[in-house]
Amino acid sequence: MLITHIRVTNFRGWDDLDLRPTGHALVIGEPRAGRSDLIAALTRVLDPRSTRMQPTTDDIHQDMSSGTLVLADYAEVQVTLAQLPADVELEADGALEPLLPDGTVDGSGSARPAAPLGLRLAYRVSYDATTDSLDHRVYYPVASDPILDKYVRVPTAVRELLPIVFLGASRPLQLRAEGVLRRLVTDHDSVNATAALQTLEADIATAASTMSASPAIQAVLDAVLTQDGPARRIGDSPVTAADVQFLPEDGSLAGLLRAVQPVLRLDRAGPLPLASHGSTAAAALSAAEALLLCSAIPGAIVIGDDVGEGLDGPTTEHLTGALRQASLQVVLTTRRADAVRAFETKEVVRLTRHTGTRLVHQVSPPVDRKEASVHRHIQGQLLPALTAVAVAVSEGRHDLSAFSAADRRQVATSLPLAAHGVRLISADAGSGGGTSQIPLVARLAKQLGYRVVAIVDGDPAKYATAALTQIEDACDVLVRLPTSVAVERAILIGASVAQVRTAASVFPTFGQPDPTLGESDDDVDGAVTHLLHRKGLHEQFFTALVDETGALPPVMESALAMVALCSSPSYTGPSRIDLVDPTTTP
Repeated sequence: MLITHIRVTNFRGWDDLDLRPTGHALVIGEPRAGRSDLIAALTRVLDPRSTRMQPTTDDIHQDMSSGTLVLADYAEVQVTLAQLPADVELEADGALEPLLPDGTVDGSGSARPAAPLGLRLAYRVSYDATTDSLDHRVYYPVASDPILDKYVRVPTAVRELLPIVFLGASRPLQLRAEGVLRRLVTDHDSVNATAALQTLEADIATAASTMSASPAIQAVLDAVLTQDGPARRIGDSPVTAADVQFLPEDGSLAGLLRAVQPVLRLDRAGPLPLASHGSTAAAALSAAEALLLCSAIPGAIVIGDDVGEGLDGPTTEHLTGALRQASLQVVLTTRRADAVRAFETKEVVRLTRHTGTRLVHQVSPPVDRKEASVHRHIQGQLLPALTAVAVAVSEGRHDLSAFSAADRRQVATSLPLAAHGVRLISADAGSGGGTSQIPLVARLAKQLGYRVVAIVDGDPAKYATAALTQIEDACDVLVRLPTSVAVERAILIGASVAQVRTAASVFPTFGQPDPTLGESDDDVDGAVTHLLHRKGLHEQFFTALVDETGALPPVMESALAMVALCSSPSYTGPSRIDLVDPTTTP
């Protein structure tokens, strides 16, 4: 079974969402862009337990744009399912609808006789302002008319037949009724599992009775319940120690299993409660349970929110990859870049809200070798920035190294770019960067919904008007270093010759001769610039120079400030900013 169409209207933060997955979907994006709301929407439709809860106005979109809180009349989620199991088709007979090749319902009334059949389910929660009341239901849209308040509800039995696994955040290794382990054990061998639990219940009751009958306990209980004390009036007749029995919680099997918690022997720590082994151990065991549950339901759809939370990077990648392999379809959300490595680029859905409206973004497949080469940036640089609002694209790896070092050394009064939701990246994906690559990377980043700012050198011979125009057209804003100033020169501006000479002593540490030795003061900057351009070591020299001067180079500081300003979605200034060299400004 596959989810082929998700349509959300007025649900939570989504006023409208039209998503058409063609297979697996890994949902990433900015904070508050709607990842968790999407999973909640699917849960309302597909989880047979969803309508057992009381409806809430939190599920209905609220609008404050007019200055007054306006609650929509209803929220609705529609999900179209294809490749239905035979038992679902049989149980939902009469509600099946023909599908178009893209997996959406063919509502034309003239569908092909051979068109595959799908099942459309909808969840609607309605608010009546007059009575201040809520009502919700899951229904068949094909047989219902919400305008006339006519609904053909979906039987719980239909939703229970759907091969769907919801990944929860519950504690692992739980034998209580709602635990995943209990479900796995019961599905594996329900007869022996039930017998084992009943034996546990009887044995605990017997052991508790034996303990209660201990003379030491009986003697103290008789003293507490003496008829000469306050306890003489707690019953209609005198209460004695024989009337007291000790059992786990309320004595029921459910109460007993709530009290029974896993104890693990890991490494040389000895047997300790699971909680004492740390959050990673619990998260890893939860992941293992989820994988086992998926493998027990052939052709399952797996739906989960914030997958990978609490796990280390490799385990996150392994979990998401294993879920993807074990399931016909997964719809997962994550904040972890490691999870993205297990998916193909076409399966990644990125959500944004920095424009003021929630939007959905997916990357178009490359059409030629050049585009395929640029797509290397997705896994290497863009998706690690999956929760950022903007990316700042520099020309190459040396530029990235220098600006990253400057960003880390921001003074206390200036926030780093990360605080503005900005990630620094390079236009070099391993085969060379430069201005010609920036527009390609920028267009790719914008497909994923990032705001894009370019940072380029100020070499007038290298950057013809046409090149700058291409960059400016592809990006939201272009920030250009002062005329004739490349990043190597920008590092030196503001430092004295003596300070540059002292900082240059770092080069021999990395196997390079000190380029300032034997050079006149007029030639020191050129010698350092030349070595940096040929050998790199931008970050190492930059750090040594800042340690010597006690301040960021003013051009670098100005460039970072402009990037932070232009990366804001509220920025309305010019699309090209040419910085000036403060040492040459009158």
